Amino acid sequence: MSSLVSVHVPTAAQPPAPRLALAPRHPLAGPVRLGLVDNGKPRAKELLRALAQELGERVDLVAVEVLSKPSAANPITEEEAAALATRVDLVVAGLGDCGACTACSVHDALLMERAGVPSTVLVTEVFVSTVARFADVLGAPGYHHLAVPHPVATKSAERLQQLAGEVVDAAVAQLGAAEPARVR
Repeated sequence: MSSLVSVHVPTAAQPPAPRLALAPRHPLAGPVRLGLVDNGKPRAKELLRALAQELGERVDLVAVEVLSKPSAANPITEEEAAALATRVDLVVAGLGDCGACTACSVHDALLMERAGVPSTVLVTEVFVSTVARFADVLGAPGYHHLAVPHPVATKSAERLQQLAGEVVDAAVAQLGAAEPARVR
């Protein structure tokens, strides 16, 4: 005797998101103002600042502004992105080390891209697939990211500095048009 099983999937097909044009990239040869969107996850700000320090070894970094979000579970607003875009030339958003905060960090980076600021997102390795999924949903399939080992919260300050050093070349490549010569 055979039985028929019907499976109902409670999701509606979504039309593809409009394709997001990323902010234009330029060589990072002149003075650069860096924005860091810190989502408040444990050790995120420390890792972002370590990355800023490493970037300062490779480009003429003249200012670093940190935008600290009250919650990792919400993206920045369009108004916050527009205001930050007037004060910075590049942005790194993070830290994505869980599903919701990764999705929100991707959203933050893409809001900055939409505002004309080259950006990237910093996540832990286990959430790289989340970056891919949410970037696709938000109209930026294949969007780049910086990935460090999970978890970040338990790592020492020295290890965070090492991790920043390990991803800085990728950050320069993702944020600029070409690898500039070292300024120091």
